[in-house]
Amino acid sequence: MKVNFINLNKTNQEKVIIVKPGKYIVFFQNLSGRFIFELKTKGIELDILGLYIGKAQNRFNLETIQRHIAPESKSNLLIKGVFYDESKFVYQGLIRIEKEAQKSKAYQKNQNLIISEKCFVDSRPFLEILANDVYCTHGSTTGKLNQEEIYYLQTRSLAKKAAEELLIEGFIQEIPAKIKQYGYKIH
Repeated sequence: MKVNFINLNKTNQEKVIIVKPGKYIVFFQNLSGRFIFELKTKGIELDILGLYIGKAQNRFNLETIQRHIAPESKSNLLIKGVFYDESKFVYQGLIRIEKEAQKSKAYQKNQNLIISEKCFVDSRPFLEILANDVYCTHGSTTGKLNQEEIYYLQTRSLAKKAAEELLIEGFIQEIPAKIKQYGYKIH
């Protein structure tokens, strides 16, 4: 199956309207703004992937809207972030399933790691479902590195800093791995 890859690299507001059936991947990294994804026909499979690395005084304000207008479409959103220093990430995501979008499936997940006590993360996922035959889930997690995992890696001869870096890399690797499985690369 041919996969259509869309790399978003603008800020502020971006609207992605999909009108042809098929598989689509949208990727963005360290962007602030409002991003609207409209699925306007049956047979769309859309993966929305975002990656955030916040350092120093970085500030990110992100809003996503997955709007299912036609029936039998799928959207999966996964945004991962790692935040250091005094960085700040504010996320609000909405899945909206219109009344005509029966048998749609939508998923929204935001996962964040806080590395510094001075960074700030606020993540708010929402659902607005007007149809009655759909499958929708959403979730958000924000936490710190697992100290037991760090200790385990230290018992295997890794320095604490190297153990932390390995766990962080493993956490964010899911995004590039999903893109790579379709023959694309991100930097």
